[in-house]
Amino acid sequence: MSGPGLNVSRNDPRWPALKRLRPPAFMLMNVALINIAYALAMAAVLAGYLPAPPEFVTSLRGQTDWEAPLKVVGAIATGALTFWGAWSAFNLRKWALVVVGAATAVITPTPVCFVGFPFAVWMLWVLSMPEVRQHFT
Repeated sequence: MSGPGLNVSRNDPRWPALKRLRPPAFMLMNVALINIAYALAMAAVLAGYLPAPPEFVTSLRGQTDWEAPLKVVGAIATGALTFWGAWSAFNLRKWALVVVGAATAVITPTPVCFVGFPFAVWMLWVLSMPEVRQHFT
């Protein structure tokens, strides 16, 4: 099997688990990158580097001075955790981290949470299978 993570032959007992894990892990990795890109774009708009309508900038800033930076940092942190969890799924390592990574795809403070929801549910469903969980180290 090509791609990131473990490359095992079809005879390997981990093959079925990897075959089930790779599609949702790949999609969660994409969600994480979109989330981080959105957060960086949000920071660029707030800093004035990207043009945006004044109403949009006002809505991004929020009601307090610390709300917008907290959203940006939170989005980058949740994106990084989602990416790390997806990467761990590719390597069949740290089952709990993969669960946290799937959960952070949903609780991000950006609209990307709507994109990440179906893939997080898919990943959690696959992770709940005993034949998948037994191969994690």
